[in-house]
Amino acid sequence: MSWMNKLKVRLWPRFTYLDRRETPGWSAYGRVDNSPTDPAYGRMTNPERFRPLHTAMLAIIYRLESDFEVERAEGFGLDEKLERGLDLARADVILTPRDADAPPIAVVFTAFPGLRLRLGRWYIEPFPNCGCDACDESAESEIERLREMVDDTVAGRLREAVEIPLISSMDSGWVEASSWSPDGRRARSRSRVGRRRAFEMSGGRRRLALNWKPWPRRQSAGRGGPGCRSNPLS
Repeated sequence: MSWMNKLKVRLWPRFTYLDRRETPGWSAYGRVDNSPTDPAYGRMTNPERFRPLHTAMLAIIYRLESDFEVERAEGFGLDEKLERGLDLARADVILTPRDADAPPIAVVFTAFPGLRLRLGRWYIEPFPNCGCDACDESAESEIERLREMVDDTVAGRLREAVEIPLISSMDSGWVEASSWSPDGRRARSRSRVGRRRAFEMSGGRRRLALNWKPWPRRQSAGRGGPGCRSNPLS
């Protein structure tokens, strides 16, 4: 093992974020402080334990359609970037609030099984975050995290930004997203993007911030309300 790898293994438990802080879609949830040499990082025992994520997401979609003024689109290829590199278990779902200042939510159901969500315009988050034995995630904890992040998004507790520095040694910009909960919990994502792509995303500006608003509620929320869909779980 080279001296650099030895140093990395020695420091990893203290500075786990150094290798993951620029990973698209990464958040503070689910971070672990184990050694990268642990073979459990490459092992995924019983991925079927995450199957309840699909059922939970369908129930969330049904609830959101019942309670909010939102349009639903369903089909394959609706969000090619979100689907990229994944085997899909069913069609994607995109929920778009009728208020253009409220954030949309797109969902991809993976064959792993798991989920990948786009919250707002750029914030991509996987469920589970990893799935390996070292991370030791459970369906229950991931469903709780899923509900919390969806609720924060729907409540307008989501902020996104694109920033292009005047001078960048890597000729790149940054895409950031953060969400927060009433109890003080926060999730944050920060990733690099090519300078040209960053300018496309920001509409030619050096900085663009999106402070999303809450979803508009239906006048009669719940079963039987306007626009109510049939329960996909029934």
